[in-house]
Amino acid sequence: MKKILVASSALVAVAFAGQASASEKISLSVGGYMEQWAGVASQDDAYASRNAFQSDTEVHFKGSTTLDNGIEIGAAIEIEAQGGTGNHVDEQYLYVNGGFGQIKLGAEDGAAADMATLAPSTGAVVAQDGDLGNWVDLSTPNANYLGAGSTGGASNDAKRVTYYTPVLGGFRAGVSYADSINSETNNTVTDNNSRVSVGVEYIGDFDGVSLKVSAVGEDDQASEGQWWHTGAQVGFGNFTVGGSYGVQDSELNAGVSTANDQEVTGYDLGVSYAMDAATVSATYYSEEEEQGTGAGEDELDVVALGLNYTLGAGVEWKSSVFWFDNARAAATDNDGYGVVTGIKLSF
Repeated sequence: MKKILVASSALVAVAFAGQASASEKISLSVGGYMEQWAGVASQDDAYASRNAFQSDTEVHFKGSTTLDNGIEIGAAIEIEAQGGTGNHVDEQYLYVNGGFGQIKLGAEDGAAADMATLAPSTGAVVAQDGDLGNWVDLSTPNANYLGAGSTGGASNDAKRVTYYTPVLGGFRAGVSYADSINSETNNTVTDNNSRVSVGVEYIGDFDGVSLKVSAVGEDDQASEGQWWHTGAQVGFGNFTVGGSYGVQDSELNAGVSTANDQEVTGYDLGVSYAMDAATVSATYYSEEEEQGTGAGEDELDVVALGLNYTLGAGVEWKSSVFWFDNARAAATDNDGYGVVTGIKLSF
């Protein structure tokens, strides 16, 4: 794999070599979003309540230039604006666009996470979203549905190189390589926990019917663990329906738990309806997580109803109502519901 990366880098260098440039110096534009939420949730007495007010804010800096040979090169930097200590950079990467496709180099999600397709879902808290755990206590790794709901599935913002093919007849493929999934904030990591991420998707329209289908996955070179995920969405008129299914095998349990014999599976189904400035959705998500040999499994079922309403340019009112049931093999079961509403500003 490393020999291939060296050869690819050489080819890119040749594409840029020997051409005097009259392109403009890159100027970064500022964007991002701010989300402010208020909500209440009810769950079993054995579990502590969460804060009634929550937020999520990022500031994005992006810029690009086009070289004389027509190749576009640019940068993207995403900063977490919440308080606290530690690193506040979410993603940072360089990208190159041309007739050959796109190359990304830096700390970002990678091909599998970028190309995955989930069931339609809207609102402040969606059924497959890790934000659900901010409002109620969940035992299963629902922090990120990619990879059947587990944080050990998609390898998040590790430093990596990614290549996407050009779109041909609606098809596009991508592949990423990270020499360590723990390299996001560490330039000297030596754990050899490398990860290959792949994806393929099709997006097309047929007489008023839109279709998106994707299949993605990752392979961990150290544990030899894998996860894969496939999903589809179909749009017709104002409706969009879809679903997805994912499996993470027992070897790929980094970031999930210390259990050695653990497999995670999950699926979702949903429908949304768009009408003028508003979009509503209903989504169901189900997940099962093994707790080790002979220890049983945890199960999570979530139903969420969501509303997105555009109040103006870059201003959305979002609301959600959700119900959940979390059966636990080694702890007290939990179930309940919640209502969350708030404003998202995009800038």
